[in-house]
Amino acid sequence: MIVCCNTLHAAPAAESFPVTTAPTLDGVMDEACWSSAVPVTNFTQVLPVTGAPPSERTELRFLVTKDSLFIGIRCFDSTPRGIIARKMLRDAELNGDDLVRISFDTFGRGRDGYVFEVNPNGARRDGLFGKFGRRGAEFDASWDGIWDARARIDEHGWCAEIAIPSTSLAFDPSSAHWRWNFERIIARKRETIRWRGISPTKDLGALEDFGPLEGTAILNQGRGIEIKPYVRSDFREGGENEGFSFDSGFDVTWRITPSLSLSGTYNTDFAETEVDTRVIELERFPTFYPEKRDFFLQDAPLFFFGGLAGRNIPYYSRRIGLGIDGRPVDIIGGFRLTGRVGRTSIALLDVWQDGQETVEGKNLGVARVSHQILEEASVGGLFTYGDPSSDGDAWLGGADFSWQNSQLSGGRRITSNAFIMHSDADRAGGGASAYGVELLYPNEPFGFDFYFRSYDEDFLPALGYLDRPGTREYSLANTWVWRPEASSLRRISLRAWNKVLLDFDDSLAYSEHSLPQVTFESNTGDELELALDVKSDVLDEPFEIQPGNRIAAGDYRWSALRGEWSGADSRVVSPIVSASLGEFYDGNRLDFGTELAWRPSPHFAASAAWLYSDINLPSGDFDVHLASLRLELAWSPELTWSQIAQYDNLSGNLGLSSRLRWTIQPGNDIFLVFNHSWLETGSRFESIGGDTTFKLGTTLRF
Repeated sequence: MIVCCNTLHAAPAAESFPVTTAPTLDGVMDEACWSSAVPVTNFTQVLPVTGAPPSERTELRFLVTKDSLFIGIRCFDSTPRGIIARKMLRDAELNGDDLVRISFDTFGRGRDGYVFEVNPNGARRDGLFGKFGRRGAEFDASWDGIWDARARIDEHGWCAEIAIPSTSLAFDPSSAHWRWNFERIIARKRETIRWRGISPTKDLGALEDFGPLEGTAILNQGRGIEIKPYVRSDFREGGENEGFSFDSGFDVTWRITPSLSLSGTYNTDFAETEVDTRVIELERFPTFYPEKRDFFLQDAPLFFFGGLAGRNIPYYSRRIGLGIDGRPVDIIGGFRLTGRVGRTSIALLDVWQDGQETVEGKNLGVARVSHQILEEASVGGLFTYGDPSSDGDAWLGGADFSWQNSQLSGGRRITSNAFIMHSDADRAGGGASAYGVELLYPNEPFGFDFYFRSYDEDFLPALGYLDRPGTREYSLANTWVWRPEASSLRRISLRAWNKVLLDFDDSLAYSEHSLPQVTFESNTGDELELALDVKSDVLDEPFEIQPGNRIAAGDYRWSALRGEWSGADSRVVSPIVSASLGEFYDGNRLDFGTELAWRPSPHFAASAAWLYSDINLPSGDFDVHLASLRLELAWSPELTWSQIAQYDNLSGNLGLSSRLRWTIQPGNDIFLVFNHSWLETGSRFESIGGDTTFKLGTTLRF
């Protein structure tokens, strides 16, 4: 039944129907218990016509036992043959497919939560909501929870059944309800329907729009103990440790309270982690790679600080467990305490990292606390200690403030973040400070982002990432979005972006402008982006862009025209073509890239990409070629095999990574991983080594 209930904001409630026998997960929903649950049907179109009734009917039902929450979703479709379902891999990006997406705020705080996605093949993707961003609480898809789903296409459309064990989620058992929202994508129509939050400027991370789900109080979290042991066997070819080896370790988690967990790890292993996509960096600063290791991804949003993201962050988890040369360094052990105590979020991490060639083994840690002082405002602090890149000591401390108002007229929002930090590192020779503020107004038709950040010359986040200390950064982006009616275009976006970095003597250090950037999005999902980029860079000393090829110290200003066309993900063949032409420091540069994805079947997908750069400088000319080929086989969402080959002409390295994953049941996985590299020598490639790993991991819950 649909009732009224007071939550963070008043909203109609949905009810979960209690059952003693769990339904069979097969994507059919033919058990009588599903008929007993009253369906939720009051959905509204978000796009293409905001506020209109959906073009297809959707029914959603909840069942609950003491151990699990079950969700049944019937997606009616007047043209079942038109349903698009091209992907089957676990954690694949499901955009371009028909899909359903459901999210939960299990504490009712409007600050964080979980999201689960399923397409008509039963492909699954999950993640966490945390740090506030442009469209609400941002979605981190790196989290892997233990849950299951099945889906099936039939003559009425398609149906999905989802089972989420209560032990997979943190929630407040004393609360009478959770908060939730739901979204369905009809891919061929590019139609989005939603239960709450009917605004194209928001996504399912707009937690303030969630409504209550009654009946979750009967869920039992058990004793809250989880043990995840693993065993692995390796064969290494080439290098110092050639031959067979055997290893084992474990992670253990104790849910101290329903909302606070203590995790320990011994001999932490990341053998199954996917390899990074190769990048040729032609700028002065190293490439920023995202975190992919499961231990560091758990509750990762709780570590977010000051609204900072990307390349300038005080805590960058990839500093831990990776050596100065980028190779893995053993993590002997550690612990993580994460969760909530009332209105306070806590995230503590401490690990002991083994020594490497020039750095002894050491203790590294992070502590993050955030307290919700108002419904949409919080204050917090951050502390890090340890320097994984040297034998010296280092620490960093900071405080931040986060606020948003999601109740502006017309469903608009405004968000603000501010921070101040101080670091003291032996490598920097002492202490230094940083501070900043941002103001985001991510709305339509007009929106803007403003940032100001200041970093002292000796500011060094030893466990973080910072490109340019000794600068003050000013950034302003203005956006205008037009959604024409009765047109072949879905959206026209005009964006002017300006970023300026000044030294502390107020002289220019770097600037970047897009004047402007125009994006055209068609109703079929194709996008065309055009921009004029203007950059300035001041080099205080020569910059070696490639061995033997140096750009002299001096003041440089250049411009380039840039364009990219990308085909819709929903097609069997989806191309991307990009090009940039213009000046580059005191020379010229041409970039051309192309990527072609082919998805003839949910069981098979292939993509090929090639990036070409032609650099002409007074100190010499050179070309860059970066190529990759990716193949994905999926017998089912539980049994998948993916491989990627990557080559670049500057290093002459050809790398192959192959990864077979068999999920026997959620939480119990077998991995077979093969990595090998070859070096180009003249007209042939010579093997320089590789390794093969077999790993078995299981999950035990009590």
